[in-house]
Amino acid sequence: MATFRKRNGKWEYRVSYTDRVSGTYKQKSKSGFLTKKEAQLAAAAAEKDINYFGFSEDGEEIVEKYFNEWAVTYKKPNVKPITYDLIERTIQKIILPRWGNYRLKEINRNEYKKWINDLREKYSEGTVRRIHSIVNTAINDAIFEYQIMKLNPVSKIKVPKEVDEVKTVKFFTVEELERFLEEVAKPVKNAKYTKSMQYTALFTLMARTGIRIGEALALTWSDIDLEKGRLQINKTLVYPRNTTPYISTPKSKRSIREIQLDAPTVKVLKRHRINRKEVVLLYENYKQSDTDLVFFQHDGRWLRTNVVREYFKKNCKRANLPDLSPHALRHSHAVHLLEAKADLAYVSKRLGHASIKMTGDTYTHITKKIEDDSLDLYQLYMK
Repeated sequence: MATFRKRNGKWEYRVSYTDRVSGTYKQKSKSGFLTKKEAQLAAAAAEKDINYFGFSEDGEEIVEKYFNEWAVTYKKPNVKPITYDLIERTIQKIILPRWGNYRLKEINRNEYKKWINDLREKYSEGTVRRIHSIVNTAINDAIFEYQIMKLNPVSKIKVPKEVDEVKTVKFFTVEELERFLEEVAKPVKNAKYTKSMQYTALFTLMARTGIRIGEALALTWSDIDLEKGRLQINKTLVYPRNTTPYISTPKSKRSIREIQLDAPTVKVLKRHRINRKEVVLLYENYKQSDTDLVFFQHDGRWLRTNVVREYFKKNCKRANLPDLSPHALRHSHAVHLLEAKADLAYVSKRLGHASIKMTGDTYTHITKKIEDDSLDLYQLYMK
């Protein structure tokens, strides 16, 4: 609704409205019009801007307002919560600090390209591609969905590729893994629950199956057939920052899989199942999980991923090993399989990778060594 008044010989309009993003009451005003008619026409144009899909037309909308509402309207209903959390954090922590106060039409292509180049100095190619994808998609939606822009100034911007950078995965050698697991099995001085073998079972399972930490922490005993030595992966535990953890579907369709367990892993899991019951009886404040979780905190809830990572790093230090993360167990399993001459397709399926190419690209240094070794064997055979 618009109101008008005359001040110092000039007309002013004031438009009142409710902001769709924040839900707060706001006003927009402008003065300096010679006649009331001019002020009315300007007010009508301003109201049209405000009501047109909730945004100003012709790229006049502020980037911060547009990106915040776009994320809630177009991304949140269509992606997994963990994906939306990543998008929202990227917008708040990286995109808006640089572009938030701009109008959409003020995003300059050259200025944007320089920003992308600067980001590559700090982040990996993949991370910068994700940042650019969010900006590019949001502006495309401003053009084709909201119809408040005509051109996309960041279209076809190229993210600098990795140049002379060798990406290597971090893993334990067979000897290092053995030392790591031996150290985990030792009682930790001043620990609360020294009789628990939970971390031995967890890290052994991850190291000998290659499952992800979220997949491991989501497991219930119904997912494991210890008699047949089979493990079903059909869910993952998600622990977003500052929000409630929840169970979600795995990373991709190929992540839903059945894994054969070897005899040592089955043995450890059988011991762990008995040990879980013993620990609940032994410690007064230790509770059994209501959902039959394989791994759980003393209060019966899911183990926290950050707690597992912290324990893992402390154990690395105790074992005098490189400071790695639990994901290194997944890499270790893959590398050990490949070194044992396992078929690449089998390794890819066991890890739940989206494609064999992804597996080959991830472990290039190992597959290259295998190729060289195979060629050497061929040459020896042909002599």
